[in-house]
This record gives sequence, structure tokens and C-alpha cells, in this order.
Amino acid sequence: MAMTQLGEQKKLSFKEKFAYATGTLPSGFFSSFTGAITTFYYAWMGLKADYILIGQLIYMVWNVLNDPIFGTLQDRTRTKMGRYLPWIKYSAVPFTIGFILLFIPPQGWRLQTGGEKYQIALLIWYVVSYMIYDTFFTIVYLAHVSLAPQMTFDQKERTEINGLGSILTFVGMGASLAFPMMYLTNPTSTKIAEFQLMAIIFGILALIPWIFIVKVVKEKKELIPKDETPFWEGVKYVFKNKSGLLYMVYDGMSVGILNSLLTGMFFMFSWIFGAINLNPGSNAMLYFIIPALFAVIGIPIQLKIGSKISVKAALSYSLWTIAIGGFISYIGIMTSDLTSSTTIWEVPSNIWLVSIGMAITFLGFSGDFIFHQVMRADTIDYDELQTGERREAVYAGIACLFGKVMESVVFALIPAFLALYGLVPSNPEDPTAEPITPTLGIGNAIKGVATGVFLMPAIFALIGAILWFWYPLGKEHIAEMRIKLEELHAQKRADRL
Repeated sequence: MAMTQLGEQKKLSFKEKFAYATGTLPSGFFSSFTGAITTFYYAWMGLKADYILIGQLIYMVWNVLNDPIFGTLQDRTRTKMGRYLPWIKYSAVPFTIGFILLFIPPQGWRLQTGGEKYQIALLIWYVVSYMIYDTFFTIVYLAHVSLAPQMTFDQKERTEINGLGSILTFVGMGASLAFPMMYLTNPTSTKIAEFQLMAIIFGILALIPWIFIVKVVKEKKELIPKDETPFWEGVKYVFKNKSGLLYMVYDGMSVGILNSLLTGMFFMFSWIFGAINLNPGSNAMLYFIIPALFAVIGIPIQLKIGSKISVKAALSYSLWTIAIGGFISYIGIMTSDLTSSTTIWEVPSNIWLVSIGMAITFLGFSGDFIFHQVMRADTIDYDELQTGERREAVYAGIACLFGKVMESVVFALIPAFLALYGLVPSNPEDPTAEPITPTLGIGNAIKGVATGVFLMPAIFALIGAILWFWYPLGKEHIAEMRIKLEELHAQKRADRL
């Protein structure tokens, strides 16, 4: 809850909570499309796996550098609007432009259209447009996530805000996910043109939440430090904070999990479930309906664990279910009778085991969307008690460094797994072929997809779940912090307002 100048507790209005939560809609829109970036560039444009690896290595360097740079700049900003809102106001439009550029490379550069000679040009477009998009994504979302910890210091209200945000994230993903699935599962030139049009439409729609946030959300001026923190001192504070270090590990694993699932999903529908009759009314629809139901059931389970036990327990539950479910789905594929050495699709014989694993995964999938920002805010609160000042954007910029590395790792590894199992762009001299071809047979192609979409996120989740045991901020510790923070903030209001 917010605080008045006299130190009285003041609940946030629903309008304030909802306005802030709408900032997750663009992320939901864009993640559906960027989750398909490997499908678009590898499976449609024909950018080869080694070029994607090179592109991700270049992108990763900038991706790692820009977060701490912009986090420090935002914490040093001093305007009438505050530290973070001006960055949102002036970066939202270039953010949208960068997103659109990512999906409109010249179609004459496709491997099957222009041949090998355009691979370097396509690589440059891929890297440059991705860097423009990511730079403004970083600026806008560093500012957005930095607003939340200072809006309220009550964990219940923080959970409500992020609960609203998670709902809107799923709304955004649900509203936009159908289009990459519809247009990229079995792409054609006409479908790609329609996909690009939808990217432009969703990019423009994504501007609306930022306008709403700038008009409604206000920053607390008393929490702005009088003195700017030097860059390396801010870095030192993050690495001295045990909860900050473990948050950094968690953030990396959560990014790896989400990007593995989103990126691999398009290949999963095309190859693992490609031979199944998925017409409405088909019994095979149960393979998807059951995991979807478990995803819905998982939301109140996560909320109950978070309120009755702790945020730490809720995120631990989330990681373990994702790990267990991913391993079960992977075992379901690897123990199936996948014998086809041709391009004729075959249904994995243990497809029900795959569906059960997906259902278990989705029981905990919502945890990160609900509690990630709550846990980040707790970490920043803890740091303020240790150092006397708040550094929201520095934490957002530095603590996500591992996540930035993991994003590039996933986007590079999935094409590598596919290529390893023989699922590669078709020969440009065979324009009648599908965009990608299983050169080692459909059975191997399915195994390659399963490695990326099931095994990889399961390993990330398992590592995260084991390390998360040492996260120090349990429920009792959080309650003690609330009391000390109220005293500290009352003193800051007296001194600074």
C-alpha cells in the first residue's frame, strides 16, 4: 500500500494497479511473436544455424551491456516526472518500430528465393533489427519494473498488481499467439505477408498501455536518493546481496524456460503433433485441452501457496513442476517407436505421456508471471535496509544479466539441436520443398524438437529449483522488513518532502 506524507497507510486504487499492470500487455503481444523468431528466420527465411549462432553471440554482448548501462542512467535521472516515467514516455515509439523491423526483412533474401548469396545480408538484418528492438525493450521494461517496487510495500498489494499483470500477460499472449501459430506452423508466402501485417498491428496496439501508465502512475519523490550511486558501487551492492545473487540465478533460469517453451512450441505443433488429426471434436484435442485445464488450475494453487506459505515456496513449486513435467514429456518422446527414416509423419506412440508431462508443467507455469516481480521487489527492499537507498533500475539492469545470456543461449541452441537431428533449411535449388526438411528422417526430427522444447527447459528448471532452496527471504523475514521499511520511509519523508 502507498503512504501519505504523514506516514498514514493508503491503499492503491484499482485504477493505479490496473494502469501499471497494462504494461505487461505489450510484453505478452511481443513475446508471442519473438518466441517465433527462430521459426521465422530459421524455418522460413532459411538463415542457417551457424549464422544464427553468430548473430546470437553478437547480440548477447550488447544485450548484456545495455541493461546495466540503462539501469544506471535511469537511476541517475532527475525530472519533474521522476526517474523512470520519462524513459517510458520517449522510448515507447522506437520500441514499437524496432519490433516491427524485426519481422520485415526483404523476402527476396530467403534462402529458397535468393540462395546463399543473401545469408550475410540476412544475418545483418537479423542482428541489427534485434539489437534495436532489444535496446528499447530494455529501456521501457527496466523503467516499468522499477516503478512497481516503490508503488507499494505491502506484499499483498504487490501480489495483486502482479496477479493483474499476469492475467493481462496471458491475455496479450492469447490474443497474439494464434497468429504466429496460424501463419508459421506451415508457412507460405501469403501467410508470411499476413503474419507481418499482424506484427505491425500488434506493435501499434502496444503503444496504448504506455500512454495509460504515463498518465496514471506516479513516482514517489521521497525515495529518489539525494546522491547518484556510481556505476561500480551499484554493481557491488547487487553482488553483496545474497537474495540479489539468487534472484539473478532465478531470472536466468526463468528466461531460459520461457524462451525454450515459446520457441520450441512452433516446432512441436509442426513435428511432434503434425501427424495427428486435430480437427474440432477429435479425441486428439484432449492432448491440448488437459494441459490447458491444468494451466488454469495452477493459478489458484500458486496464489494459495504464495499467500499461505511464501513467495519463495510458490516459485519453488513452479520450478519443480516444470522440471518434472518436462522430463516426463521428453521420456514420452524418447521411448516412442520413432522408426521413420523418411519425411512421412508418424505419431509418437507414447503421445499420452507427452500430454501428461505438459499438464504437470503447466500446473506451475503461472508462478513466474505472478511472483517474479514480487520477489524482485523484496530483494530491492532488502537492499534498501542494508544500504539506506533504493536502486530499482540498477537491480533490474544488473540482476538480469544472466537472463540476457540465457536468452541468447536458447535462441542459439534450439536451431543447433534441430540441425544436429537433421531438421535443416531446404536446399534453395529445390523451391518445391518445404521450408525445412528432416534429412535424417521424421523420427530424428521429432527427437530434436523434443530436446529443445522439453529437455532443455526441464534442465533449467531443475537447476533453478535446487539453487532456490538457499533464497533467504522467507515469510517471517519479509514481515520484519515491512516494519523497518515503514520507519525508514517515514524518516525520508520528513527529510526530503
